[in-house]
Amino acid sequence: MLFRRLKWTAVSLAVLMVVLSAAAFFADEPLHRYVERTVNEAAEGYSFQIGTLDLHPLALSVDLGDVEVRQQAHPDPPVISIHEIVIDMRLAPLLKGKARGKIHLNDPIITVTQQQIKTALAKADQRTEQTVPWQDRIRGMMPFTADLFIKNGEVRYERQPNAEPIRMTALDIEARNLTNRPEDTQSYPSELVLRSRLFDAGRVEFNGRTDLLSEPLPKVDASIKLSGLRIADLMPIVGAYHLVMNRGTFSATGRVMHEKQTVFSLESFVLEGARIAYRYQQETKSKQRRQLERGAEQAARAHRDPSFVFKVGHGKIFNSEMEFDNRSTHPDYRLFLTDINAEVDNLSNRLEEGTGVVKITGKFMGSGPTVVTGTFRPEKPRPDFDLAVKIIKTDVAALNDVLRAYGDTDTHHGKFALFSELTVKNNRIDGYVKPLFQDVDVYDPEKDQDKTLSQKLYKAIVDGVMSLLENVPRDEVATKGDVSGPVENPQASTWQVIEKLVQNAFFNAILSGFERRA
Repeated sequence: MLFRRLKWTAVSLAVLMVVLSAAAFFADEPLHRYVERTVNEAAEGYSFQIGTLDLHPLALSVDLGDVEVRQQAHPDPPVISIHEIVIDMRLAPLLKGKARGKIHLNDPIITVTQQQIKTALAKADQRTEQTVPWQDRIRGMMPFTADLFIKNGEVRYERQPNAEPIRMTALDIEARNLTNRPEDTQSYPSELVLRSRLFDAGRVEFNGRTDLLSEPLPKVDASIKLSGLRIADLMPIVGAYHLVMNRGTFSATGRVMHEKQTVFSLESFVLEGARIAYRYQQETKSKQRRQLERGAEQAARAHRDPSFVFKVGHGKIFNSEMEFDNRSTHPDYRLFLTDINAEVDNLSNRLEEGTGVVKITGKFMGSGPTVVTGTFRPEKPRPDFDLAVKIIKTDVAALNDVLRAYGDTDTHHGKFALFSELTVKNNRIDGYVKPLFQDVDVYDPEKDQDKTLSQKLYKAIVDGVMSLLENVPRDEVATKGDVSGPVENPQASTWQVIEKLVQNAFFNAILSGFERRA
């Protein structure tokens, strides 16, 4: 009797499984159409297409294949393309009116363009106060808790149609305990781990906790690690700002927190073997000036914004080179610092974080040992810093293109040095700039025999006047310019003030040793 009952129970379960499988088979297509139609009706401005849908009622799972999301205004390329989505649900929570499950996204590709971003932002601006935030819509759904796993994803940002996209590949994400009903004690209910490649060589790791339904932006508290980023790979981003980066690597560790304010802490960084040049061009002078002004204004706003805190703990730069390449003069010229080694400590935009210190060593124009030290106190609200520069034993001939561009003169041998100490405080600049020239020969009859008579006379006069200023035992020419007075623009940021100091004090002081004092 017991055997017969077990036999009929087994047969009944087998028949039920066959019936459910058959029902699922015939239900796949109607369910496919229903899901696709429902999602498209809810998604304003976007269209969803689901390639395949397979329902597994016994396992309480559904598989979606070849899912695409397109922006209706700019449908190509698809914003999201996912090879496979697997959703696994648990039975017990469903019996209690709750959803609990796991979602697997395999081989997703997210691609965005400038046009698509502009369209999305314009749509966001058009929303009225009556528009229900998406976070509230999700909170109004059935209570759910889910774990999300993304495997082998890719994110692309295409700035220009024919330009190399910015890419993040091999993207793996684990997001656990995603819920629309967090407990009151859970400020950051979800755990988030991200690992990816950035520009193929760089590695990014993100590990922390988040509240994805926080308004207006998700709350987050996470550590970030970046390693092995090749500086040259940043060219698709920085090239539009006339920066040239063709070698070097960057690594960093930091932390980001966003709740009532945003705190980004760069705990440590290392930049090694970098060559970074800023190219200033005649045909785009006005555009570049506007870019610099906008960048300085944005930096100043961020610097003074109490809701944003930026901190640098400790950073090092090794064996690097920085260059200013001016192509707006005749002839073109380069000002550069090679063999750069630098240390940065405790820089911040907040007064309570204390004083920041920067020390840079290198070789000006490839020959002059250089030391730059700076002490930066957070703006309160005006720039507040000390800056000292020492440049010695620079080959003057390396400055010939600069001298030809601004003074129609050049040199054949000699040394150049520069000493300066400046303090900017309480909207005032105080200090000095002292250039010094030693054994400088401006006029060489043998090398200049093909130049016009007027050029020869001009150079001979400059050379002769410099001789009158010589300290005979040392054969030197020195001029000292005192720098004292109010900051020209009271609203200027620290970096705007430094830019003006370099342009007006250091740069003009170098030339004055050749021309103005002459």
